[in-house]
Amino acid sequence: MRTTAGLFLCGLLLASLLSPRPAYGLEKKVMGDVVVEEGETVEEISTAWGNVFVKGKVERDVKSGFGDIEIDGPVGGDVEAGSGNVRINAPVGGDVEVGHGDVDLQPGAQVAGNISRGSGSLHRDSEAAVSGVERAGMSPGFDDDDSPLEVFSDVIGWAVMTLGLVAAAVLLAVAAPRPLRAATRSLEAAPGRSFVLGLGSVPAAVVVSVLLAITGVGVLLLLLLWPAYLALLLFGVLVAAYFLGRKVVLATGRYRAGDALAAAVGAVLVSVAFQIPFLGGIVFVALALLGTGAAFLALLSRRRPGGAPQATYASYEDYLRDRRER
Repeated sequence: MRTTAGLFLCGLLLASLLSPRPAYGLEKKVMGDVVVEEGETVEEISTAWGNVFVKGKVERDVKSGFGDIEIDGPVGGDVEAGSGNVRINAPVGGDVEVGHGDVDLQPGAQVAGNISRGSGSLHRDSEAAVSGVERAGMSPGFDDDDSPLEVFSDVIGWAVMTLGLVAAAVLLAVAAPRPLRAATRSLEAAPGRSFVLGLGSVPAAVVVSVLLAITGVGVLLLLLLWPAYLALLLFGVLVAAYFLGRKVVLATGRYRAGDALAAAVGAVLVSVAFQIPFLGGIVFVALALLGTGAAFLALLSRRRPGGAPQATYASYEDYLRDRRER
């Protein structure tokens, strides 16, 4: 399940087209709520970042990376939530797996499989039925009952996610080194301010979306706003990866190999960090917001009125040498 959530998050950052409205029917959505209305039947639904409301019927699985899940109609497969609460008041044919959040089994809940939760509490009505076992403190990763084929599939999925992240980081380091170095310098100088700016960008994007949505012309701008913001989040992840990778290669004395090596090493570190039980997803999002805030900070520093021109450096090694000499 962790690999699935990882692919959800990478899809969240790499997606270029996005609708802010709720999705209906068969959906594998990057961001936004997913709704299955009463009387409607779909095969499978999932969202990387958003809530899921099932009032009709879902033949297979229901998944959400970051968001709550409410089940008021029958689900034939598993119910998986990476970070969010799960409320069930209908039959579920598979397992219920929750990484960070509470599980609420109401009178109509009939779970045919197991219930696994990493953190959070379990509220079970006396009329709710669970055929399998209930396991608390379980990492939503490689379960004991996973078959070798499932484990191998998860490893392959993680490897693909890692290669994609490495490729994006190296490409950015080679094709656009200046903005990458500028953002990383801001992260080096003011990590606290960078994180605050990155965190503040989330409600700011939501507020701007609401303001645009209430105007006719503004709705069209949403098709440009969210892809641009997601691209900025991806840039933030790569900035954080480059920052971490640079620390490692500098510590080993191999920085002369170039920025591409630092970017690749950092991307692998970020991908590995995502696999940390319970905290991996939170760390991944925190790094994305940290790098995003650093990008904003670098842009604001560049546009300071009446300020001295910013120095440029051929590499981060030159930047650190200049800082030590001051």
